[in-house]
Amino acid sequence: MKIKKDYVDNLLKTIDRLIDIKLIIRETTPDYDLDDRTKDQFLSLLKNIYDKLNPIFSNYLKKQILIDKEESFQEKMDKIINVFSEGNYLLVTSNSAKKVLKDLGADPRNIIVSGGPFFLEDYKKVNPNIPIHALKGIEQKCKRLREELENENWIEKDLFFLHEKNAIADKLTLNKINRISELIGKEVKTLEIESWDNLIN
Repeated sequence: MKIKKDYVDNLLKTIDRLIDIKLIIRETTPDYDLDDRTKDQFLSLLKNIYDKLNPIFSNYLKKQILIDKEESFQEKMDKIINVFSEGNYLLVTSNSAKKVLKDLGADPRNIIVSGGPFFLEDYKKVNPNIPIHALKGIEQKCKRLREELENENWIEKDLFFLHEKNAIADKLTLNKINRISELIGKEVKTLEIESWDNLIN
C-alpha cells in the first residue's frame, strides 16, 4: 500500500496539532477547565485535525472495514456449511431459517424446526396473552419435538443449535440448551447467526 503525499503531509501536521492540544491539557490540569480563549483554540485544533484526518479515514479505514466484514461473513458461511456437510443435525426455531439452510445446500431431513422456543413454558414469555387452547396445541408440538430428539441415534452425529443473535425464541432456547443436551445424552453445540436475512443473496 502506498500513502499519498498529501496524506503524509496532513498526518505530520496533525501530529503538530496534537502537540498543541497536549499543551492545552497540561496548562489546564488538573480541572481541564477552559476559558473562552482556550476553548476556541481547542475547538479550532480539533476541527483542523478532523478536516485533515477524515479523508484519510474514509480512504483507508472504510476499505479495510469492508474487507474485514467480508472475511467475517465468509468465515461464518464456511462454519455453517461445514456443520451440515458432515451430516450433523441442525436445530432452528423457524421455517424461514430452515429455508435459508436448504438454499445453502443443507439436507432438509437433517434440519429440525422447533417453530418457536423449544420448551413450553417459554411461550408465555414470548406472548403473555397466548390463549390456553393454543398452549395445548403447542404442548403437543413440544412433546413431539422432544420425542424426535430422544429417538435419534446421537452416537455418530452431533446436534447444532443455530441461533439468531436478537431473536427472542432463540435466546430463550439458548438459555436452556443444557436441558436439550441432557435430553440427547451429549452436548448440543451452538453457532450464533447475526441475521438469517444477511445470509440470503
